[in-house]
Amino acid sequence: MKMFSDDTIEDYLNVIGERTEIDKVVTLPLLVQEVLGQNVLNLNWHRKTNMAKQIMIIILITYVIFGTNDFLKDARELTDIGEAYYTFSITFFFSLKYLLFISTRETFRKSYLIAKTSLFDMIRGDSIEKSNELLAKLKIVVKILVTGILCPITMYLLVAFWNYIRGTRVTLSKSTSILMPMTTPYYEVGLFLHTIYLIEMAFTYCVIDLWFATLMLSFCMASDSVVNGLKTDPKEFDETDEEYMDRLNNTLRTFYRNHSLLMDYFDMTTDMFKWLTVIPLVSTLFAVCLIFLCMSEEIQWMFLTNLVPTMIEIIAYNVLGEVVKNKETLFYMALLEFDWTSMRLKDKKNYLIIVSYMNKEFKIKTALGNDLSLVTMTSVLKASYQAFAMIQTMET
Repeated sequence: MKMFSDDTIEDYLNVIGERTEIDKVVTLPLLVQEVLGQNVLNLNWHRKTNMAKQIMIIILITYVIFGTNDFLKDARELTDIGEAYYTFSITFFFSLKYLLFISTRETFRKSYLIAKTSLFDMIRGDSIEKSNELLAKLKIVVKILVTGILCPITMYLLVAFWNYIRGTRVTLSKSTSILMPMTTPYYEVGLFLHTIYLIEMAFTYCVIDLWFATLMLSFCMASDSVVNGLKTDPKEFDETDEEYMDRLNNTLRTFYRNHSLLMDYFDMTTDMFKWLTVIPLVSTLFAVCLIFLCMSEEIQWMFLTNLVPTMIEIIAYNVLGEVVKNKETLFYMALLEFDWTSMRLKDKKNYLIIVSYMNKEFKIKTALGNDLSLVTMTSVLKASYQAFAMIQTMET
């Protein structure tokens, strides 16, 4: 039994355009963003209307930074220092990612609206099964997102509450002080603030990745549907040459119109994420190196859970980047297999113009110029390990 009806959720959640099946699939991330004051898909969203929540975020960030800095004053163990700097790095990248995201909200609204309407209609027009497949994939993405977020959050909370029940009071993260006495009610207040900060940071950081996956999955499946639309049945026995040429021309026109929409959507979306895609690469470089550094001294399973969302993030970005690259070949091969030799002369010229336009590369490029791919992912992980090995060598 649902806690809230669809009508109740629809009244609470304001998103751009009419509510569609895709909106329903991503209801949970939308709800979280609405609660946190980050639902930029709400056309009424503005910094001023969410000022109280924005100030709360700033206060929490400041509180955690001062608490971590206070802990570092007395820290001597390498693992403690590494975990403290991990807190600094993740806080910095979280803040940067959030600011970049809200600064591109207009582009995001346009991309999301196209994805849930025009692209979804393309997919559904090709096959109902394909549209259901997209919805199923998006549901899996949401589940992976929630699992990746809850893994470290649950571990940190379980350790804190288990110690609390046994009469031992520890901070949620051992590398961050609550800046208050460890006695009631100060300890409970500090634990509550750290919990709110952890949840807000984790969801904000990962939900932005969810939107990237949603937009790119929609693009990939819409591309498949556009290619399928280019496939034409051979000339029928009772079909005249003129009728067959008209059918070929209409098919090519539809393909060109849909392909142009896809390219505009792709350019707009990749431009929005050109800086947002840099952050996972750089943050993973720092995060994995620091986690390796801390694990080299002593395996701490609680801290190790931070690898789960980090690895999900880097894999998602670069695997999707690899899939997008393959669509270039898919479009080109579909055009080569098209029966263009049976078209009228003027229509053949249009066909050749479209083929020459297909030379454009399908790559999700970051602001630094590198493209998202499995090679990039491997290079980042390799660089993280090399940095860790260099630090280890310097210590010895």
